[in-house]
Amino acid sequence: MISLIRRLLGWRLQPPCQPPSGIRINVPHSVIRALRSATTPRRGIREPLAFLRTRYASEDATDVLVGIGVIPFEQDAYVAGDAGANFDTRWAVDVANFEIRSNIGLLLVHAHGGRGQPAFSGVDRTTNVEVMLPLSIGIPSAPYGALVLSDNDAFAVVAVGHRLADARVVAVADWNSQGHKKA
Repeated sequence: MISLIRRLLGWRLQPPCQPPSGIRINVPHSVIRALRSATTPRRGIREPLAFLRTRYASEDATDVLVGIGVIPFEQDAYVAGDAGANFDTRWAVDVANFEIRSNIGLLLVHAHGGRGQPAFSGVDRTTNVEVMLPLSIGIPSAPYGALVLSDNDAFAVVAVGHRLADARVVAVADWNSQGHKKA
């Protein structure tokens, strides 16, 4: 009986992040630069946030995501709180609802600075599970998750089923309007 209950509720019993999943997020260099710019601390905002607009590489390749743009958080999206970055989840949901019309998903992005592969803090992991993971439920056409930047690297998690899976972030060349790599 216990094993049946575990199987039925297994996704709730799993840890929030899983071992490397083989998921890759290809992000053009220009988009990485825009993310770094949007998440650089500025006066009045200690830990700026942005959304990375993402889509699946194809209907059949849900293990490859493509970063296609950046949405910096607006000033009124931030709210008072104890964490470094506190935001209005209603604003985030409104943005997600607008973007899903084009099958675009969102990764919540912020920067920790330093060199090497960054990691999510405890507060970050809670936000990822309580805010970004629920955005994905019932929406198989768009990817959701979170990404943290260091000065020279990035790390992400992406919603897969009812849990977050680690994803490798790969900076890729930009393409010009004729479909050629930019030099």
